[in-house]
Amino acid sequence: MVRSTSRLAVLLLGSTLHVMTARAALPAEAPGSDLPPSGQSLFELVLDRNTDGTLQIPFPFTALLQRIALQLDAREPGGGLSVVLIPLGRSLQRHAAGDVEAFRYPRVVAAVTGEPPPHALPGHRYLKDRLYVAYHEKAAALEVISYNEIDARFEFQLVHDYRAAATPVIGHASRTLCLACHHNAAPIFSRQSWDETSASPPVAERLAATGLPYYGLQWRHGVDVPDAIDAATLRANLFATTQRLWREGCAGASRETAIACRAEALRQALRYRLGGSRPVALENQPDLHRLVQPLLATWQQRWPAGLEIPDPQIPNRQPFAALVGGERAPADAELPRFADIGAAFDPLALRPPLERWHGRNTADVSRFIHALSLFFSRTDIALIDRQLAAAPSPPVTEVDFSCTEREIAGQRLDLDCSAPDGGRLLARIGLQPQVMNGRMNVGMSSGTIDRLVMPGNDSMGTIEMERSQGHGNAHGADDARNIHFALQRDGSSVRTASGQAIRRLHLTRATATAPARALVQLAADLGPLDQAIEALERATLAGTSDALDDMPLRRGAVLGPLFDDLGIRHSTTPSAWVSPSPYPAPSTIRLADPITPRAAPWPPDLLAFVRQCSQCHAAATEFPPGFLHGDDAQVRSQITGCAERMLYRLEMNGLPPAARPKTPMPPPAAAHADSFIRSTDLPLMRTALEGMLAASGASRTALLVRPYATLAPCTTARH
Repeated sequence: MVRSTSRLAVLLLGSTLHVMTARAALPAEAPGSDLPPSGQSLFELVLDRNTDGTLQIPFPFTALLQRIALQLDAREPGGGLSVVLIPLGRSLQRHAAGDVEAFRYPRVVAAVTGEPPPHALPGHRYLKDRLYVAYHEKAAALEVISYNEIDARFEFQLVHDYRAAATPVIGHASRTLCLACHHNAAPIFSRQSWDETSASPPVAERLAATGLPYYGLQWRHGVDVPDAIDAATLRANLFATTQRLWREGCAGASRETAIACRAEALRQALRYRLGGSRPVALENQPDLHRLVQPLLATWQQRWPAGLEIPDPQIPNRQPFAALVGGERAPADAELPRFADIGAAFDPLALRPPLERWHGRNTADVSRFIHALSLFFSRTDIALIDRQLAAAPSPPVTEVDFSCTEREIAGQRLDLDCSAPDGGRLLARIGLQPQVMNGRMNVGMSSGTIDRLVMPGNDSMGTIEMERSQGHGNAHGADDARNIHFALQRDGSSVRTASGQAIRRLHLTRATATAPARALVQLAADLGPLDQAIEALERATLAGTSDALDDMPLRRGAVLGPLFDDLGIRHSTTPSAWVSPSPYPAPSTIRLADPITPRAAPWPPDLLAFVRQCSQCHAAATEFPPGFLHGDDAQVRSQITGCAERMLYRLEMNGLPPAARPKTPMPPPAAAHADSFIRSTDLPLMRTALEGMLAASGASRTALLVRPYATLAPCTTARH
């Protein structure tokens, strides 16, 4: 360690700070206003309000999780919530326990990774991938990231005084500060194998050794839990790109063209989900040109180099990776060294784009359709599917399969069927004794289609077969020779690539002169949905709706009128889409950590620090340290206490990213990071900090050969 830091000192002392031209990637978007322009976060909408408009935030943390879980399907893993403990993590609150007690007070991270209950009414809250809450007991704080549908952005919020016998207060965090790490303006999480979390055996072992209950949470788990959080952040990462394509990508030559583009995108997204998220056949659809042609043309015009998809994953980090095999685990007093975050693992470091969407063909249109479909819940789709299935007399076609039968020990009937044009059906049907027409027969109950390939090589997955007792049609009444089955998967319709519902199978048993036959019935039942989308398109053109206009995609604005047109009801009354809770009064919308206005101007010796650091360090916060908060004497005292670490981080600007042991300050994602290393403020700040060190008998040379974790911590008390 000494050799590497000595080399660092030589590199920095032997060269002048230079302009860095190679950057990994810029943040996905500008921070925007700290307060939401119009909407609310889902976190606020989930909670009850007091009569004065303030939010009721349940305490303890398990009570808050229970409140959120009421919106989720309890049958899903973890009740729809994925929860991990992270004792030595990378959040701003990571030092709240002073590091030495990190395993006694780990940070708790909870993400909504599950769907709403299947019985949820139209207009239910959709929290999956949209709500993330972190709790640190020592900081008495919650960090919340949740989606704002109206403004089409994630809100970053803080809850202070989250402890017993206190009144928690919620406010919006500085987006400039948050986006220094959250370059995608959305949640981030570690890559696999998530070695910081309670899924890591070394971390779990040390957590268990404390004997603490950790708030009664089920924290002992495998990597499936952090994997679910990682997958949720990856999906959430697509929301901003989807909204951009929805608004700007469909912004055609005219308003009519733009609305038609969005209407067709919505139709394809809902068809995709109704089809079980199987690839939609984008060819040979008469109206598809309304989406593909304008979208790809605008794509090439606006984003000729492609759309960069930001990376929400930070590198995996094992806090104890430096230990040699067999070496004893560090004592608590040694934990500050292991809590230190090197530049390679720092979320402040810029990350290359995850990928780039070029918008050259229907493959990228399919990506857009998939991302758009993520805005609708599984229950939304089930409501639509059930309504379509109940619609009277859709056009029906049949595919005729010729089958061979094989009985297995009188308990199972296997079918191997084929149809012209390459169709194939393999099925297993349970056999059981039953009385029919007064005679004992071997009857059939339920079964499974293991493989179904429709003509044209349209392959399905497993399909459930349920005997339809008493069902009769043109192929004969249900009896020992004619058996009718309803087909479904997990209670929903199974669809072909063209969108037809595979509703029923009629089996005619073999005779001495004829083979068995299986007739698979296809229902073209998507007409009512198409008509509802067409009505929404007409309403948007007429100005009676803004659902498909130049606005963010809002799930409620789209599904409300569609459900009404489809006849989806709340009990016996027309479906009035559950609107969001009334927006809070302006007095209740606040910053979590407002900056106190100064009565007097800043003195000249502090101006450079104010210009370069006030975006993140001017509020009365402990994390990040608010060293620019207070009067002039207090600010000078705080900067002096932070001088060692501040100077070290300034010196990082003089090294290429790969050679930095720590990320520089200002953070690389800051809008002024590039201009800072060319500014006159940098030498002014260096000179001032070196003077402060010299006054205490320290020097820049001695500073740079020390491990960063041994430098005096930069801390300020919250006021």
